Amino acid sequence: MKCPPFPDGFCRLPALKWAYEIPGGGQAVKLSLAPRRETIGRILVCAARTLLAMLLAGGRLFGGYAPFAVGFVAGAGPGWEGLAALVGAAWGALLFLDFPHALRASACCVLLFTANNAFCESAAYRRPWYLAALTAALTAAVELVYCLRAGTADELADCALAVLLAAAFAPCARSVLGGERNARRGAPSLMLLLGVLAALCAPELRGGLAPGRIAAVLAVLVLVFERDRADALAAALAIGLCVDCAAPGSAFAHTACYGFAALATAAAHNGSRVRAGAAFPLAAAAAALAMGDTRAFVMLYECLAGTLLFLLAPTQLLRRARETEPEPEDDALRRRLREAAAGLRELYEGVAREPSPPQENPAVVYDRAAEAVCRDCALRERCWVHEYNRTYTALSDATPALLRSGAGRGGDFPAYFTDRCIRFPSFLAAVNAELRAYLLRLEYRRRLDEAHARAAGRCAQFSELLSQAAEQSAAAGAAALAYRVGLSMRPKGGERVSGDSATSFETAAGLLCLLLSDGMGSGEAARRESAMAVRLTEHLLRAGVDAQTALRTLNSAMNLRAEASDSFTTIDLAAFSLKNGEGELYKYGAAPSYVKRGARVHRVCCTCLPAGLAAEDLPPETTRVRLEAGSFLVMVTDGVADATNDGWLQAMLAAWEGDDPQRLAAAVLAESAAHKGAEDDALALTLYFPGGVREV
Repeated sequence: MKCPPFPDGFCRLPALKWAYEIPGGGQAVKLSLAPRRETIGRILVCAARTLLAMLLAGGRLFGGYAPFAVGFVAGAGPGWEGLAALVGAAWGALLFLDFPHALRASACCVLLFTANNAFCESAAYRRPWYLAALTAALTAAVELVYCLRAGTADELADCALAVLLAAAFAPCARSVLGGERNARRGAPSLMLLLGVLAALCAPELRGGLAPGRIAAVLAVLVLVFERDRADALAAALAIGLCVDCAAPGSAFAHTACYGFAALATAAAHNGSRVRAGAAFPLAAAAAALAMGDTRAFVMLYECLAGTLLFLLAPTQLLRRARETEPEPEDDALRRRLREAAAGLRELYEGVAREPSPPQENPAVVYDRAAEAVCRDCALRERCWVHEYNRTYTALSDATPALLRSGAGRGGDFPAYFTDRCIRFPSFLAAVNAELRAYLLRLEYRRRLDEAHARAAGRCAQFSELLSQAAEQSAAAGAAALAYRVGLSMRPKGGERVSGDSATSFETAAGLLCLLLSDGMGSGEAARRESAMAVRLTEHLLRAGVDAQTALRTLNSAMNLRAEASDSFTTIDLAAFSLKNGEGELYKYGAAPSYVKRGARVHRVCCTCLPAGLAAEDLPPETTRVRLEAGSFLVMVTDGVADATNDGWLQAMLAAWEGDDPQRLAAAVLAESAAHKGAEDDALALTLYFPGGVREV
């Protein structure tokens, strides 16, 4: 029985979580009112924006304007958050402003909210200048209608200042509300603070004290204590100017007072909160008395109150930025790499744990075929109702043969079924059509699962790469072993370039790496493949990635490339510590390498496939080696020698008595021409440890 539908509109309620049961047994539909966490968070954000917009509307400047509230609505953007800011600004304007200014401010906010919703998906919306220009244009369009009617120069000047301040505040509000990192301690946060302080300066307590001015003193003290002298002075002047604009007739007294007190406190506190608390009110009082301001004592009381709050504030809230050592660049890089590795690891675990959807039942083939053929058949009731069990048995018996051969034949079905079915040819054709579609879906699901597993594995592998790069030490030690490297190569006969590539380099961690690769085939195409493999491996090793992990990553990349181009390449890597000569040889399908100590020659062979043919999770074959003073390492491609024909090379190396690796590489290549000819590209890379150390 199918479930009856919900009433229209119920399924669109985001705050409701439904628990639905099929009617039967007297059970009714159950509804579980479980608000989502995201919905609750969004409601709280909207409420906070409403209250903040209402508070900013109390910041009356320039004779009754509320530019902070207007700019806040513009910066709040479209949607429910913007609507919440609009409601708060309109409500606050009616509470704190006279009716004409409240009406004008509300009109500006409505226009800005409408424009944000209309243009939020345009290309210009995200540009820095757009919001400021839009705010200035719409605010001026509303305010100038009233100002031109008044016609006074003072009214026009006040209107222009209010429009400019609203335009400047709008992008700052969007930056803070959007959670941008550069807004945490910069100009956007200071602008928002100015708006709040302007609103708090309007109400005055007994004796003329204002909570906003006390909060302004506290803000200046905190900024002086946290920032350097230039930033603190600029912030103090901005706060003082905002307080003066909110208190007409003050003649910039607070600007001068806060600026002078901030400068004196920054020079005197020397990291001591007590010194800062003593210096600020004294300097502020001296500045107020020197200016002869009639409100000097009120300013002194406000400075004392703000200083007391500063001294009583918890230490955790007043950590000076200058006392906090900046994070070293290397540590910051390691931290970012660890965070990226953790994120990829979490992504891998989430992908790996994701259950695969259940496999489709083969019975769907018969269901769909019967739907198409048996719907209007005269024997439908007999086959699918009265003799359903026999029909079910006949189709079940035929299923293995259908899946095995990929197509159904008459003999796959029992005779009692084929004799009874009056539309059997049509039914068989429909079954075969549905069977082909079913098998295609199975193949698609299989390939999708393989891609899913590969993606999960690559996330894990890349996470491992980042973790190793984060933990890799950048120090290589004061002294390192001396060494010399030789290289000689020859292209295949008739080719102008060799398909083999090689390089040698040192990593920041003090590893000496010798790397060579033999691309599939010869000529330019093979050279591109081998050069890409060498280049990618070198980048990973220089970044501090472990050699085995770097080669597994290369193998995964070559597997992806092989799917499109059927290309592969051998990898032969030697990595030695320059402190003690210990290291490893790593190989993917590479030719043997040879370690020569005096007249003794040790051969290191490889049995695994080249990169691009080896399984993605297969690590390279690894052999630990220690090179002592006077030791040689000889690495070759199969154009020089292979495991089945290298007796001549071992004998030559045993008899070699020189100490020049370049001459040895050239001699190996010359001797190989006599044994293998020029039928393939040939390359020899040699390393010699003469003994002793060199200064790094």
